[in-house]
Amino acid sequence: MSAAQPTPRRLRSRAMLIAQIPQRVSDLRRRGEAMSRDGWDVNAMQLLAEDAEALADSSDRLGDTTTSEALVEFAELLWSLLDVPALPSTNDAASIEALLKALVSAPSTHAPALSELGEEATLFGYAANEENGYPLLQRPPARYWRRFAEDAPPASQEEPFVPARPAIDDPDETVAAQDSAMLAEFAPSPSREPAPLLPAPVQQDPIAASNDADTSRKRAYHLADVGTLASEIDLHLRAQGYQLQRPENIDSLKEMLSRTAPSLVVMSDQHHAGIEEIGALVQAARARSGRRVSLVALSLQTDLAARLRAMRAGCDAFIALPTGANDVIARIRELADAENAEPYRIMIVEDDRSQAMFAESILRKTGMQTLAVSEAGLVLEKLEAFRPDLILMDLNMPECDGMELTALIRDREAFISTPIVFLSGESDTERHFEALSAGGDDFLSKPIAPKHLIAAVSSRVRRARLLEKRRAPTIREPVKGLHDIVQLTRRLTEMLAMEDASTRTGGLMFVEVEDAQRLRGKLSARACDAVMTALTDSLASHIGASDMLARCGESGFLLLNPDRGIEALEKQAINLRERISRETYAAEGASIQLAVVIGICPFTATAGDAKAMSDAAEGAMHEARSADCGGVSTHVGHVAASTESAIVPAMREALENSAFRVVFQPIVSLHGEEDEQFQALLRLPMEDGRMYAASELVPAAEAAGLIAEVDRWMLASCIHTIGENLRNGRNLRLFISQSLSSVRDPDRAEWLRRTLEQQRVPASHLSLELRMDDATAGLSDVVAFALAMKQLGTTLTISGFEAGARGNELLRHLPVDFVKLSSRYAQANDDAIRTELRELVSLAHDSGRRVIAPRVEEARIAASLWSSGVDLIQGNFVQQATRDMSYDFHASAV
Repeated sequence: MSAAQPTPRRLRSRAMLIAQIPQRVSDLRRRGEAMSRDGWDVNAMQLLAEDAEALADSSDRLGDTTTSEALVEFAELLWSLLDVPALPSTNDAASIEALLKALVSAPSTHAPALSELGEEATLFGYAANEENGYPLLQRPPARYWRRFAEDAPPASQEEPFVPARPAIDDPDETVAAQDSAMLAEFAPSPSREPAPLLPAPVQQDPIAASNDADTSRKRAYHLADVGTLASEIDLHLRAQGYQLQRPENIDSLKEMLSRTAPSLVVMSDQHHAGIEEIGALVQAARARSGRRVSLVALSLQTDLAARLRAMRAGCDAFIALPTGANDVIARIRELADAENAEPYRIMIVEDDRSQAMFAESILRKTGMQTLAVSEAGLVLEKLEAFRPDLILMDLNMPECDGMELTALIRDREAFISTPIVFLSGESDTERHFEALSAGGDDFLSKPIAPKHLIAAVSSRVRRARLLEKRRAPTIREPVKGLHDIVQLTRRLTEMLAMEDASTRTGGLMFVEVEDAQRLRGKLSARACDAVMTALTDSLASHIGASDMLARCGESGFLLLNPDRGIEALEKQAINLRERISRETYAAEGASIQLAVVIGICPFTATAGDAKAMSDAAEGAMHEARSADCGGVSTHVGHVAASTESAIVPAMREALENSAFRVVFQPIVSLHGEEDEQFQALLRLPMEDGRMYAASELVPAAEAAGLIAEVDRWMLASCIHTIGENLRNGRNLRLFISQSLSSVRDPDRAEWLRRTLEQQRVPASHLSLELRMDDATAGLSDVVAFALAMKQLGTTLTISGFEAGARGNELLRHLPVDFVKLSSRYAQANDDAIRTELRELVSLAHDSGRRVIAPRVEEARIAASLWSSGVDLIQGNFVQQATRDMSYDFHASAV
């Protein structure tokens, strides 16, 4: 037999149009029913009327008079309402509903069956065997469209594309077979399992694919050279839930932007040569992804030319350097908040209903929420409930004009800064000035173009929200234990910088909702936010008074504790997990329960910086998801295995080049004395921006046999500092920690004597600090060293001191001047410890020693120490350790 002859294209087109009429009528009916149910809008009514008229005309030309007449009647009713214009009354709404039902009951009398179209059932309506110079079209496999569904099976269950079957000789058999096959594939069949899905034919870039698939986390690209500021910014970005990537150079950033669209791009000053190209790629990424991509530029150049260049490149924020990471993160957060903010709320005060409907329809189309108030007497009543971001005010109204109403609104403190924009046809400029003098922010003249109205409203609301946010405190009430993430990481950094960071109690917990991705798929974004807010409040109510809690990303939290041991931290984590699992949270009319997993990184894990510690806690949290962990896991090893091997060569180089750094923290009297005394603390800056503290340096130096050299360098540096201050007329004492290796150095006493004489520094300006554990381990050596130091005239301090037989023995043998307490005495809420502290202080005072309490971080702890008789305090409550010694001891003593 001969091959099937294709139906002429014109006939096929007409047949397809006739077949589409019922679906188009059904779509129009659904739109009408949705407006009847959810509320009418003037612009939407007009579009519906126009579409009904056009569809009626098409139906009439195609010979479907029944459908055409029903559509014409429906369109005429809508046009009669739009001529006023007016929204449908109750009677009108009933008539509209009746006409919509009539559309359903008036099916097309000329709609052909699928087999009447006279063409093969292919995806595009063309014959599969039609040769037109292009590759022949192939029919997709059964239920290929299921691959786009949310519940589609994984790719491993898919099968390769199945080509069309060979043509059947009989054209009638061909059409019938293909029609029945297509109908069978797309018709619902409860007893039939879904067919294998069509695999994606395009090979995606693996990085782009993985990034696009990870919708639960925001992406950020940070192009910057290694440094302290860059490291701090990275830490805060990760804490806020960003999936961070650090391109190596400008070319790497270009390549990444050409493949994927991040949420944020941050560029440092060193890479601004390519800012125009990056700006263009960011614009392209925005257009490609359909979402906002924020571009932030950090620059040392703050002149007008640099700012203009950044603005013209499309930067959303220009941040002048030098600045801190907190300021950078605050600006990034403002950009994110503006992108994810709730719709603008606009109150329209207008007695002319048609004018109010005009403004409402324009603003609603841009996603704003509107409330039209036609009576001036109702405005004050509705203000509190609606809480508008901006008020569009008519000038001339019968009961109370706009100026009088504006004055009444301004009398309310809550709305004193709410923008009020007058919208009136008043042409008298004097009246314009009067309206602005009454408290208005702007005057717009009618008639006004929609774009002008939208721009005027949007710009003012955007600025008003930004100002309101900047006025509001960024840190929540510390009494509740709830803080901003920036505040928590700053506190963590301070604690890690202390000398005893690696031996102190406490740690960091990473808490995350166990099945957050399923929760976000089940609930709306607003409901998810409400649940997470409720969970935040619940966690805050279950933690201790000294704990700090902060949100970390979309479904995580960081919990910082300063005083619990590892066992206590694990017990607290288990209790938190059990309590949260027993609570219920309301979401969209239903009650749900949540489960959390918790990772712990204690300070004894020797974490060197906040980023390393948060990484370790997050890693432990991922381990906690395994079945054998029970939802809680503790990181117990070193945070970075290569840390010690990296420190030792750096210390050797620092000894050769005198590259160590010394910072100073004041030691302040609680009894009004004004002696200027500082604790000297060792630091080692690295090229990558990291700063090693003594808590890391001392153990590594002891293991490498370098501690005696490090102690000598520290002593020499401090003696030089004291000498310079003495020559400038400043009298001060420095407390300097020394190791047992230095105590046992036979030449140390003579070297110290010569160095003091050369610098002309009295020995009494030094206080050499020995650890209690070292003194116990080598008591005879320490006693000999102490006697030698007393002959020189230096004062001595014993640190980490605890009450008991061992402490009493040391006080009896060592001629120390100061007793620096163990950090456990800083727990102001433990009655037993307070009693022990008072006895210890009494013992020290009886033997002529003064007592220093280190690591004081809160006012309540300082007050408790003062009531216990402690003489001096040191810690971040007084002042953080800095390179200069600018503390005002006179002011602190007053």
